[in-house]
Amino acid sequence: MSHSQIYEMIKHIQILRFLAAMWVAVFHGAVLGIFTDFPHWLGFIINMGYAGVDIFFVISGVIMAHSTKNTAHGARAAGAFLLTRFSRIYMGWWPALLLYLVFFKVTQQLDPHINFQGSFYLYFTDLTGLINIVIWSLMFELYFYILLAAALLFSRDQRQNFLKMMLGVLVVINVYFFLDRTSTDAGLQRDWIKLFYVAPIVAEFFMGYFLYHYLQSHSSSPWKLWGALSAASLGSLVYMVPHFEDHPYGLANFHYWPERTLLMGGAALAIAGLALTLPSPRSPIARIMAKLGDYSYAIYVLHILVFNMALALLPWKSLDGLPRIAIAIFVLLALLSASAVYYHAVERPLYMFCREKINRWLQPLSSDRSSLSTIHKN
Repeated sequence: MSHSQIYEMIKHIQILRFLAAMWVAVFHGAVLGIFTDFPHWLGFIINMGYAGVDIFFVISGVIMAHSTKNTAHGARAAGAFLLTRFSRIYMGWWPALLLYLVFFKVTQQLDPHINFQGSFYLYFTDLTGLINIVIWSLMFELYFYILLAAALLFSRDQRQNFLKMMLGVLVVINVYFFLDRTSTDAGLQRDWIKLFYVAPIVAEFFMGYFLYHYLQSHSSSPWKLWGALSAASLGSLVYMVPHFEDHPYGLANFHYWPERTLLMGGAALAIAGLALTLPSPRSPIARIMAKLGDYSYAIYVLHILVFNMALALLPWKSLDGLPRIAIAIFVLLALLSASAVYYHAVERPLYMFCREKINRWLQPLSSDRSSLSTIHKN
């Protein structure tokens, strides 16, 4: 795949990242009561907004496959990769964490039972103790980086076999748990460490990773085929969702994570395949949305804070009809503006500073630095 093809591919991924971030944000806004009174069909779509996380996981696998495809093997390369990716997550989250602490302290909403260490270091723990519930996905992101760093200890050919083996082990373990779900379900609910390491949702990162390598060797894969697969998988998902409502939050409940991985992960995989094979976006709106993809991480970590500020500062109980809709749209625009400022003034400068230091210390070993510079800005 040429550099120009890769660049065009990244545009579609950027658009998909932005849409997934906004979908998650609107979903949580609806949960908090900011976005209400939707037509049934729109409410159904919004209530599925947690699926944006599945899209993020698949996209992350795609991006990691791209950024490591020419990375040399060994401890030095693995260390450089791990430090760079960890700094990407932490430099975007830690300043936001400080904002959450200040706001909740000032408004006297700071829960005394908050797990500050878990929220700071992003290690897996009881999710009810997190200062921001959405950061659970960042814990899985860091976990996948560790797995991929381990793979970088091997040569390129051995690396693929190692990752395939890990995916195979994950699948076998989850098939066993699925077949014995009645006796293991309660135990898994109490054992957060075990749930984290063998969670079926981790497979979504691998799905994105191997999707990228598949398309690298099948660059003529038709976008219409991926479009048909996307439509079929989305149709199956819509049909199946009502069958999982016997547990709180439906497919989002950990009890249904195997089904979520198959249904939502499968749909996310097909949509990512479509994004990677579509012709280059030429409309001005598509180019703007691709640029907005830069702000997706900021949108993800800031939206709960922005919504809580809106709830604290605006008279929601007295708002109704068109004024409420107008204010809700204003809040979304405020989120987007705050995310843009955060990205340019905080997130990106801190990450680039850390990346420069890591490069100086460990000298990333890659034969394709241009592709790395393109993807690492995200």
